[in-house]
Amino acid sequence: MNEEPLLLSPSPPRRRAHDVHELPERVLQTYARLWQLETWLRRMVYVELRAHLGDDWKSNVKLEKAQLPQKEDKALVHMPTPEEDPLSYVQLSELCRIVSENRRLFDPFLPPAVVWEGRMKEISQVRHRVAHFRQGNERDLDRVVHLLRDLDKGFWKFITSYNCQRHVLPQDGDPVFAHFLPLDLIPFVEVAPREWAQAGSIPHDAWFGVSVAATVRPWAKWTEPVAGHEGIFYDVSIYLRGSRRRYFDYQNLLENTRRLHQHVAHICLEDRADSVRVTIPAILGEQRVIEVLDHMIDMARSSARPGEWPSYKGTIKNVADEWPEYVLEPQHPLTLLTRDMPCSIFEA
Repeated sequence: MNEEPLLLSPSPPRRRAHDVHELPERVLQTYARLWQLETWLRRMVYVELRAHLGDDWKSNVKLEKAQLPQKEDKALVHMPTPEEDPLSYVQLSELCRIVSENRRLFDPFLPPAVVWEGRMKEISQVRHRVAHFRQGNERDLDRVVHLLRDLDKGFWKFITSYNCQRHVLPQDGDPVFAHFLPLDLIPFVEVAPREWAQAGSIPHDAWFGVSVAATVRPWAKWTEPVAGHEGIFYDVSIYLRGSRRRYFDYQNLLENTRRLHQHVAHICLEDRADSVRVTIPAILGEQRVIEVLDHMIDMARSSARPGEWPSYKGTIKNVADEWPEYVLEPQHPLTLLTRDMPCSIFEA
């Protein structure tokens, strides 16, 4: 059995330079929990609006509420931040308005509207207390934690549904699937009537592949072909294979595709830098989706380098952190959490 070591002459814990002893611990914890709630709510609003409206997703955001704080933030060029999403600059009340006016997009994840709005009215007041450095109520932290517990399963569903891939079969039943089928190193084949499986072997000289799948939001209906329909994302993996080790120069790839980023929902980086995942709303239509993905794939191929990811480039997380919110680091829940991985999102 592991036991805590016995200290014969205990000494007080060392103070850190940023410790502020007059700050109540419960206020600090309340802030941390509010940070969880608002960060994940922004992510949810972004994904669902993207799936619903594609490139027009910002039309549901009152941009004037974001433009001034964003402009003031970016004017401080000596202390830059990577955020570009207007949702990162709006207040909680604006997020709640978007949810209320687009309830069908959020019904699969949140409590009924009357419950949600009542709870958020309380939580908004707690947020004001913390943001304006007031003492607050001794039960404020409990209220926030209670809400997070009630929301946990809904946010788990939100995240895992983003990673639940489906395929159009046969793959030529959708124009985007069909267009990139020649790049799929192990395509689906019909092994029995109406039964499909990925079968075969990767050619010896093949080193670059593309796999197209799709994910459907829980509020939307799966439709084939998926091109042009709301609530569905094309989920595309661009990857490296072969006996010779290669990696993607992510910084080079992101720089050379910057003008296309306005059309994608996320660009997901991977630990070994040998694949990149791109999600793009199907509602954009086959022509725009194919155009964006063709260029992304060309740039990925030209960004492939021999060897392992070099340490002088920093970690892959460092790369993601330098880019806006739509570039996700390895191990981010939106890149890997699936329905066979039960867990608590908020650990509340």
